Order: sequence, then C-alpha cells, then structure tokens
Amino acid sequence: MKYWHRLPREVVNAPSLETFKVTLDRVLSKLVELKMALLIAGGLDQMTLEGPFQPKPFNDSVVSEV
Repeated sequence: MKYWHRLPREVVNAPSLETFKVTLDRVLSKLVELKMALLIAGGLDQMTLEGPFQPKPFNDSVVSEV
C-alpha cells in the first residue's frame, strides 16, 4: 500500500488498466531518466538509489594489474 500512495495522481486515477500501464510506464521512465541524469552530473549519490534496478558503478578508469 505504501507504494500505491506514492504514485502520482494521474496514475492512480487512470480510467482503465491499459491507461494505468501506459501512464505508470511514462512516469517511471521519467524518474529513471532524472535519476540517471543526476547520477551522471554528480548530483546524486549512488547509494541513494533504491529498488531492484540500481545501476552498477563504472570502473573504466581502474585497470587491473597482471
């Protein structure tokens, strides 16, 4: 229930299941884009991301020695 109460009103008030799915997908996509933009810009600590879809850290600058 706590997640339902966090959804935007436009998602909760969707008139049909199909509209609910489309609106939820749109809202979640915008949220992911925002969080990724903040992460890339350095304005969001990686540890503040929650949920099962956390990005993995980039280690391009780390070279393992042989």
